[in-house]
Amino acid sequence: MDPANPANKLPGADGLPSDIGSQIAGQFTPGQNGLAGADYGSGLLALLNQEAHIIVAAGQDDTFGNALDRHCQEASTDAIKHDRIAVVGTALAEPKKPGNLPIDPNNQEDPFFQKVIGHNIDSDRVILVSPGIKWIDTAANPPADVTLPGAYTAAAVAGLLASFPPHISLTNKTLAADDLEIYWDDAHLTQLVLNRVLAVENRQGLHIVKGITTTTRRAFAQITTRRIVDYAKFGVRSAANPYIGLLNNERVRGALRATINSFLAGMVQDEMLISYDVSVTATRDDEIKGIANVTMTLQPTFSIDYIKVTMFLQ
Repeated sequence: MDPANPANKLPGADGLPSDIGSQIAGQFTPGQNGLAGADYGSGLLALLNQEAHIIVAAGQDDTFGNALDRHCQEASTDAIKHDRIAVVGTALAEPKKPGNLPIDPNNQEDPFFQKVIGHNIDSDRVILVSPGIKWIDTAANPPADVTLPGAYTAAAVAGLLASFPPHISLTNKTLAADDLEIYWDDAHLTQLVLNRVLAVENRQGLHIVKGITTTTRRAFAQITTRRIVDYAKFGVRSAANPYIGLLNNERVRGALRATINSFLAGMVQDEMLISYDVSVTATRDDEIKGIANVTMTLQPTFSIDYIKVTMFLQ
């Protein structure tokens, strides 16, 4: 810009841009969580064929959990081959004390707590997070604490989950937030875990009690198990894809087995698997049909959720 040429100046003093933000700030009003008019169905449909492993429905609470489960189950089929999991949080609790203080953790009959543990989500591909979090709104004047529902905690958990390899558990990991919406005592936290809720506690920082899904199936209760299996499926598909169209004979099937074996051996080295077994076979009828059968037995690594100490005194 030439300061000597006023025609080239931008609006504002000394040719600097004017404060557009202050002019339009009054034209916006805060929205409500989950009521932005977004078409979540179309959004999930658009993600169906994308390489997305962790799904979050912004602003939605656990009532949307089963819809997320249906999406994840459909995307994880052999037809679509985009295995994924979803993270969803609980709704905002109704304050019971003046000043929006935390709900009394000693009240076992609290309706919000009963609602959380009474959820109807049962899926190894959906994680339910509770409670909500508090954050400092720096845009306010003066800055003020804002209480956010579990949907925001779900977003934070999803980001934390994405930062770790598949075999690293969220159990006891620190969550980046200022504070919790509610402080639950050990009795409440135990009930939450037993009812398949990924609970967050305030214990020298905000920590995840146990990294679990909402499934009632014991084998896939840990998030790591679901992610390890999905990682193995993705890796084997990627390893096998170059062999599509090649000859279906012993030599090519042996090469296919070696490629898959190399990938799975890497998972053992990375401590995702304890051990594995893989075979690639085809009967004469399979060869005529163009089928090569890959059979795998995997033993995934599980994380330590509890440490049981037995002490003898003499």
